[in-house]
Amino acid sequence: MGFTEYYRAFPTYTDLRSQEYKKRLDDLEPLLLKHMKRRGRVLDLACGVGGFSFLLEDHGFEVIGIDISEDMIARAKRYAQERESKVEFILGDAKNLPFNDREFDYVIFIDSLVHFTPLELNQVFKEVRRVLRPGGKFIIQFTDLRELLPRLKESLVVGQEYWISKIIPDQEEKTVVIEFQSENDSFRVRFNVWGKTAVELLGKLYFRKEAQEKINDYSYLIVYQLK
Repeated sequence: MGFTEYYRAFPTYTDLRSQEYKKRLDDLEPLLLKHMKRRGRVLDLACGVGGFSFLLEDHGFEVIGIDISEDMIARAKRYAQERESKVEFILGDAKNLPFNDREFDYVIFIDSLVHFTPLELNQVFKEVRRVLRPGGKFIIQFTDLRELLPRLKESLVVGQEYWISKIIPDQEEKTVVIEFQSENDSFRVRFNVWGKTAVELLGKLYFRKEAQEKINDYSYLIVYQLK
């Protein structure tokens, strides 16, 4: 019940050439640049195949991407070769970053909360605080699943090839299993359920909120600085 099938089915997260991935980049590019006016060293946390790393490199930033998935890092490195990119992609754990203290001017964390339990995300935030330089920024973008889930239950949103056939939350709604189905197959994925309020409460422990952007009805971007 992992994410392998999910990422195979949806090019939004794995195919830099797809319209879905390009839309993600186009939607976030102006917001990232709005809050990253000074060029510097960037850590792309849970970078996936590296689309946002390449985007920021194109705008003059020095970027390192890190992800725990061997497959994602391998894909990112192939894309980097094709683009003759200088982005360094590292296999590693966001909860235990292989970097010294105060190495980065920015840490970006794009659309990855669903992979982390509360205890795990707490450790991620601690690590981000450790590797940020004074005056640095932590920029996090996420979907508020607590807002989105009721709408999914009502409409069972249909995707390009797959539709949502079942939604199975646990009793406390801390996680939810979503079953995706197409004409040919089906698979299930367990997501950790994060809402904006929970993210902000955790963020307050380690950072000071500088800005917030609402991207659409369920998606937010929050900019934090060190306290």
